[in-house]
Amino acid sequence: MGESPKEKIQEVEQLVQLAVDRAADLYGAHRLCCSESVIVTINGGFKGNLPQESALQLGAGLCNGMGGAGCSCGALSGAVAVLGICAGPHSKTGLRKKRFRLLVKEMHDRFRERFKATCCRVLSKKVKHDPKAHLANCLELTKGGAEIAVRLLLETCPELIEKADRTFLLSRAKPESS
Repeated sequence: MGESPKEKIQEVEQLVQLAVDRAADLYGAHRLCCSESVIVTINGGFKGNLPQESALQLGAGLCNGMGGAGCSCGALSGAVAVLGICAGPHSKTGLRKKRFRLLVKEMHDRFRERFKATCCRVLSKKVKHDPKAHLANCLELTKGGAEIAVRLLLETCPELIEKADRTFLLSRAKPESS
């Protein structure tokens, strides 16, 4: 007997929260940038085929709005990149091109709706001179990018719910000993 719709919704919400927490941990405790955190989280948690080192390399240039240029937010760019890894049209199990492009557009639109912009420079303008506030702002963008991407991924590819690597998503940085 299968899961009820309510149980399926609860499972999706749990996976979304695990991914948000993992991305936050990678950003905060591991000092990865926003794009690296989102890519590593979703690649590791949801069927991505990249080794972790490759996932990190993919995200490295997207930090700080593409290498510090302040353009597209790294959390958004990382989310789009990892959606391509997990659901892109160039794999046997990926979406068709038109459907994938609609997924990416939806990622962009939901991010813009939530944060009112997609440009790193605009998103960080009010906090750029306060390092603590800047980190907190980018943490929220990282968590939001991961949350939106995972939600979209699981809505579009519900088979990934069963394939999710909960052990990876639950892992956290070890507290430093004094």
